[in-house]
Amino acid sequence: MADKTSEFLQDTFMELFEKQLEEAKTQEEANEIAKKFNELDLARIFEDMYMRMVNDTTRFMRDSMHEQVMTFRAKEQEFLSIQEQKWSKAFVASESMYIMVAEAAESYVEHVNEIPQDVLETSHYTFTAMLHIHGRSLQQFLEIITLMKNGFADGAFARWRSLYELTIVSSFITLHGERVAREYIESSKTDDRYEWAKASGIFSNINRYITFNDLQKNCEINSEVWRRQYDLANKIVHASPQGTFARLSNAETENIIPIGRSDFGITTAAEHSAISLAQITAMFFNIHLSGDNVVAMRYINNWIDVIREIYFKTHDSIFPDHEKLWNDNMVSYEDELEGE
Repeated sequence: MADKTSEFLQDTFMELFEKQLEEAKTQEEANEIAKKFNELDLARIFEDMYMRMVNDTTRFMRDSMHEQVMTFRAKEQEFLSIQEQKWSKAFVASESMYIMVAEAAESYVEHVNEIPQDVLETSHYTFTAMLHIHGRSLQQFLEIITLMKNGFADGAFARWRSLYELTIVSSFITLHGERVAREYIESSKTDDRYEWAKASGIFSNINRYITFNDLQKNCEINSEVWRRQYDLANKIVHASPQGTFARLSNAETENIIPIGRSDFGITTAAEHSAISLAQITAMFFNIHLSGDNVVAMRYINNWIDVIREIYFKTHDSIFPDHEKLWNDNMVSYEDELEGE
């Protein structure tokens, strides 16, 4: 079957040809009309008509783009409103974690500013590196929330991938100390990705570039637990067949190809990002430990359970036909708090 544009041009040409034949008064005149039509350079005519249609359509879209976008935005706002109604409690839980971590970090920095300079010098580079990493982590956590609220589960999970990588880098830096932290900071002015890690001294026998996997194997985060999820995030980020055909947002529906927002698939990014942010925060706060830090780390860690329960239960309520995420064997955060 011809495409609509080609079909339109062919039909228009044939209608014009048939009309000319109908108006012919003699067979000789009809034959002359047919001869002239056969001599026409149809390819050139069609090309000119194509270009005219292209230019006319471009002008129309330019002149009507405001109305088109307003209609699109109205549908967008309708989705966002419904998304908020469905996931409101869950989004509040994530945003609450962002607020509590940001406030705890601000108090922590104020505490550090009161520590004697000679004490601070022993971990100056480590603290500086982690201060910036933690700030970046908070920003990425907020990006993940924004993507989830807008119905982009795969985008949110892709951003968690970066947050997980910051978790590994944080663990490596805090484990191996000042020399590594200093090299990490100084490498910000170069094209180096992971060569700064050689300052740890543990890669002296490696005659190649350091990889992210090298860091995973030499830090205190159990990367084996996260390997499958990190691999999935890599597939979603890159142009893999798995990331194309098994996207988080399509609810495992083979006959539907998401091209925009979806209310499905955000629970994974929500839970994982909460865990990663809590881990990075704990490593940051442990540089200059205090009683306030310990309390903050505990309630931030507890909040992972809050987020998990709310997101899982919300998912199960919205999608009753899908596999349940929450089960009665899981300990409710409310039960945990009541039992203390």
